[in-house]
Amino acid sequence: MSTDAADPAAECAHLVEFKQFLAAIAEKAAAVSGEEVTATRSCVTRASSDTYKVSSEERHAELVSSIWQQLNSCGCPEVFRLKLLHRSAQQLEQDLCCAKECEINSEGPPQYDLLKLQKFASVELEKFLLKLTDNAAMDRLKDYADEGALCLDPRNCLCQVGRPPLLHTSAAVKNKPRKMEDRHVCLERFGEMYQLPCKESRFFGVFDGHSGSLSACYAISQLPQLLADQLKVDTDCDSCSPDFYRNAFESAFLLADERFTQKKITSGTTSVCALIVKDQLCIAWVGDSKALLVGKRTQLQLVKPHKPENPDERKRIEKAGGTVIHAQGQWRVNGILNVARSIGDYSLEAVIAEPDFVDVQLNEAHDFLVLGTDGLWDHVTEAQVIETVYESLADSTTKLDDIPRLLIEAAKEGDSQDNITAVVVLLKPRDQIGNG
Repeated sequence: MSTDAADPAAECAHLVEFKQFLAAIAEKAAAVSGEEVTATRSCVTRASSDTYKVSSEERHAELVSSIWQQLNSCGCPEVFRLKLLHRSAQQLEQDLCCAKECEINSEGPPQYDLLKLQKFASVELEKFLLKLTDNAAMDRLKDYADEGALCLDPRNCLCQVGRPPLLHTSAAVKNKPRKMEDRHVCLERFGEMYQLPCKESRFFGVFDGHSGSLSACYAISQLPQLLADQLKVDTDCDSCSPDFYRNAFESAFLLADERFTQKKITSGTTSVCALIVKDQLCIAWVGDSKALLVGKRTQLQLVKPHKPENPDERKRIEKAGGTVIHAQGQWRVNGILNVARSIGDYSLEAVIAEPDFVDVQLNEAHDFLVLGTDGLWDHVTEAQVIETVYESLADSTTKLDDIPRLLIEAAKEGDSQDNITAVVVLLKPRDQIGNG
């Protein structure tokens, strides 16, 4: 967007884009009645039967997750999202004290219905944005931009607006099962979102739910917050050891499992999470979702799946009073679950949420990371995944967003009957990745 250098009222292109975004929000709100606006909010992503009680300790994570999803889905300009997240979350926390309609009547500390909490976040965020269109607030809009994002001399603005180059992409399909139970989360700005000492931190997670999607839904909102809380313990990210990250992940996984199992919901989920802090890659997992690290000279499957038939897992399960039985074509814990570790599954005491962990020092030879559920890995070879990604990256006509879809199609052609999720994380800009 060009500006006239002679125009004293010229503004940074980013600020102009933000004003246009807010104007569209106001126009949409004015076009329909308040009741219709409330009814058409798109932030609530779960069916009415898919809900759980949210405790006071879990509330903030759910608000942050809902706000961030809405800011991304409604087209908010990138350079304004973080401060809008932080300020609106603070405001919503205050407003929630008076929003008794979100609470579930019970004794003890307040609890909230998830769906009502999500709807509250959606409605109140829109109100927050509408207030920014007031004349009194317009002069302060620049305060919501990222540090250094706006022009020092807007009369000679050279900023380019629009979507920044992607460094990750993801796709998921329900496939043959009756319900979609996979979930995933991609937080390029994880460190900034949760105000970590290392602001450059990136977080990605893939979750394969079973017996319903609620455990996976819970994990995508709660695990990032729980991990961030652990990472804030050390304020010097340059001195953090692999053991520090290992302990942080373990604490986050176990606490997520403890809190979810207290809800007595018959649901569980596998989990594979990737944390990238500068040149350090940390992977933590439970279950059989996997992560493949790929470079020009090396390819490394980082995950050893937690399957009941593995000798170490079988020994642990039987020591805990469980059994490993072959049923429905697979080895299963107590004849029920075909993974030995998960988040949730409160009725299976021998199934634990203690994650395994691996860390890798990244270097210039590493190109990308692929995370996926077993619906992908059980039906596409690692060699095929690598070839597909490299060829797609080298083809300028192939959009980055198309790559995980190609992997999913390959899994379906390989007779995958399961839900399928694929996340591709670039470890350098696309134009710096060779053809393998």
